[in-house]
Amino acid sequence: MVKDVFCITFPCYQFKNNAQFFNFLIDTINRKITVSKSKKIRDVFNANIKSFSINTPVVGGSIEFNADDQAFDPMNKMIELFESVYKAVDQPTILFFDDFQHYLKTIGQSEVLKQAFTVLTQELECKIMLTVCGDLTTFEGVQEPYEPIARFFEPMRIEPLFRDEINDAINAPLELRGYRFTDEAIDMTHKLSQGRAYYVQLCAHYGLNAAQSRHITPGDISTGLRSVLSRLAIERFDNIYNRISPDQQTVLQVIACSDMPMLHKEIINESEKYSVTESSAKMSISRLRELGILAKVKNKYQVHERLFEEYTKGRSVVSQ
Repeated sequence: MVKDVFCITFPCYQFKNNAQFFNFLIDTINRKITVSKSKKIRDVFNANIKSFSINTPVVGGSIEFNADDQAFDPMNKMIELFESVYKAVDQPTILFFDDFQHYLKTIGQSEVLKQAFTVLTQELECKIMLTVCGDLTTFEGVQEPYEPIARFFEPMRIEPLFRDEINDAINAPLELRGYRFTDEAIDMTHKLSQGRAYYVQLCAHYGLNAAQSRHITPGDISTGLRSVLSRLAIERFDNIYNRISPDQQTVLQVIACSDMPMLHKEIINESEKYSVTESSAKMSISRLRELGILAKVKNKYQVHERLFEEYTKGRSVVSQ
């Protein structure tokens, strides 16, 4: 009998070094196992983590590695960590790294991942799959076949789905079961997901779960949206939001709650109402654009992802 697959999503950001990256891996795995697995599995995983033979300070009850610790060996620690996950969950495991361009840009095309997963899959025979997703710059500049990242990954570009493609992807399989998303529900799914395949899947899944009849309506999508945002909060949104400064959070909330793109000056003026200085607001806008959280369309700014905008509204202390 085939076991279910255990999947962990790692929403990458700009790492300073391998130690910070490794701490990020531990925190993300611990959150996922805490939320989705039994106490027995959590205990097995935590026992393995505590067995790491390295002198490290403990922060908030968890292990914290330092880049200047000579005993820190990123490749071997990565092998130990992922092997611990695999043994604890006792399932085929998919490790999905989102926004992988940040890892490559800040740490570089390291052999660490490649070597670690070669050992895990070939020597230790762990049933682990590594999948990465990033923007169009992720594999930019990878021209030679001998470069580590080119040898290890086979890039595939997935364009945003058009509205009619979303309709076909959702309604064609449902026809056999007698269900159908209305045109308005498809429109709403397209708007919320912006054509991103994974977001389309989540909106469709939770919208169908919320359905009161065989015709799925925008109301069902709205009801399911709460579950979509809760899941994405665990998988990536909490991580993104909690790593920006309080002023950046306020500026982001101002833009999200406006429900329409805003001029640079409008953002600054509105942010000042919440004790964000003009200079801090300017720096926050610049930083949020640099992180890919904000997008500039012509001369106005908006939250890059509509679902993250909805998530931000739920975190907001800004009057809507």
